[in-house]
Amino acid sequence: MTRIPSEVELEISKFCNNIRQHTYVRSVDIALATVLILKKLIGESTWTDSGELIQLIRSQANRLNEGQSIDSITFNIIRRILKLIREESSRILHGRHEGDMPLTLQGFSETVSRTEEKENDQTLNQKSADGTETDVENVAVQKPALTSDNVPMINLKPELMFSLNEYNFEIGESGKMISRESIQHIHANELILTLGHSHTVEEFFKYAASKKRKFQVFVMEQAPYFSGHIMAKNLADLNINVTVVTDSAVFALMARINKIIIGTRSLLANGGLTAKCGTYNLALAAKHYSVPLLVCAAAYKFSPTYLPSFDPVMCNSFDSPELILPYNDRMQSSLDVIVPMYDYVPPELVTLIISSGQGNAPSYVYRLVSELYHADDNDLERQNRTIS
Repeated sequence: MTRIPSEVELEISKFCNNIRQHTYVRSVDIALATVLILKKLIGESTWTDSGELIQLIRSQANRLNEGQSIDSITFNIIRRILKLIREESSRILHGRHEGDMPLTLQGFSETVSRTEEKENDQTLNQKSADGTETDVENVAVQKPALTSDNVPMINLKPELMFSLNEYNFEIGESGKMISRESIQHIHANELILTLGHSHTVEEFFKYAASKKRKFQVFVMEQAPYFSGHIMAKNLADLNINVTVVTDSAVFALMARINKIIIGTRSLLANGGLTAKCGTYNLALAAKHYSVPLLVCAAAYKFSPTYLPSFDPVMCNSFDSPELILPYNDRMQSSLDVIVPMYDYVPPELVTLIISSGQGNAPSYVYRLVSELYHADDNDLERQNRTIS
């Protein structure tokens, strides 16, 4: 078992504490922090080959995901990096570009030669049970099988660190990539509805406004957090016509709306969403009035998992009831106050998912997931629970 350096152990503990204390405000902050932790784990730990590295990262998956739910961003980042390890190993093994010598003809051949010489020396010194020497010509020296699971660290590490830096940059720029699609979806004089505050959706609106698109935004305030007021202020600062509405007014307002644009916490394999509480009511009203629902989601939010059930208690997070009913209220002793943070929105209520550089129907999510992650890592949570 590969030993993790104490410095990396300390960083992992710090990351887990930050997750539990909700230090990371944005989902992209969690994604970037996860990549940074895994870069340190890969760069500072001592591992021999790609197979051992994969096992090392998988062994830390549940620990890094502590305090998060089954469809978390952390698990998605881990899956993606495991896919990158396998891809880089395969490229190194077979040659990255046309004309490159594969690993079997480069440094690994020297290792094979040294192994053969050592085994030949041992064979020459062997004696059979009757005292005669073993015939060397009849002894088959087995060469180590070369696969993507045993690419040596010295070959894999530099290439992998370069890929991780590229992936880190891709995550950081994902919001800008999505925002550039706004001019394809926001048209002149449209009335657009959104829910609460999403940095990705905010950038989406800002980019469209910068291209001289004139539109009006209605922002649901998203009680009890009232993050919609933050969104409204940020948009108003850019002279975007914006109106804040209460959550209860969504059905009455929907007949006037041209389209809905929202963010999401994660995208499940069936195209469903786990999004801010209140999104399900919004989606139902949109379905009733045939208003298209567009979802802005970066690639790291795509998850290969499904909800085990539609029970909101099983796959949800809950906030303090003090937001609804103060602790010093006389009624608090006789009431159970539940404050769910997220809703599940089934795929049939979603019109389009806007990711980096493209828009897709919810039915196409399974295809995108198969390109992002390796099939062996789709059940990462269950395997780690079994091991633990």
